[in-house]
Amino acid sequence: MVKKFLFFRCTGGFTLVELLVAATIIGMLTIFATASYRSSAAETRWAQAKANLDQLATAVQRARVDYPAIKFSAAKMSNTSSSSCPWDPGTSDDTAPGNLIACGYLEGNRWNSEYFEYYVCENKSSSPCKSGAVACVGFLGSAKVPAKFKKYTYCFYARGGGVETLS
Repeated sequence: MVKKFLFFRCTGGFTLVELLVAATIIGMLTIFATASYRSSAAETRWAQAKANLDQLATAVQRARVDYPAIKFSAAKMSNTSSSSCPWDPGTSDDTAPGNLIACGYLEGNRWNSEYFEYYVCENKSSSPCKSGAVACVGFLGSAKVPAKFKKYTYCFYARGGGVETLS
């Protein structure tokens, strides 16, 4: 009976090679899962940025209907704005895009992002703006996302809606 117990005990374990193979397989699965997660997280952020840009472009168009003489400066969109709406119906000065928040056209909590830059373009062609675009969004150069996403740009045009490009 003692021999049976010792025999069973000696053959019931795993060898070092089996443990190394199992650890290697788990490590490779972890690498693939992490890469897939980062890619899907970047896609989700990109979808949210495109939805935010559509709201920004709509707000710009509404403001242009209410105040036709306003010209937006080339500054990027930010959460900061003046405490009250600075626009007068007859003004034609350049104005910061952040005033869309102060004038009630936008909510002000999503424009300072660690991943994206939002611009009101109004036919300016500075980066990331394209000619004829109302507003554009692109990834920041310092954003921690897979490299393929850093070249994406999404612009909203008054005629034709949103267009995604790979620059």
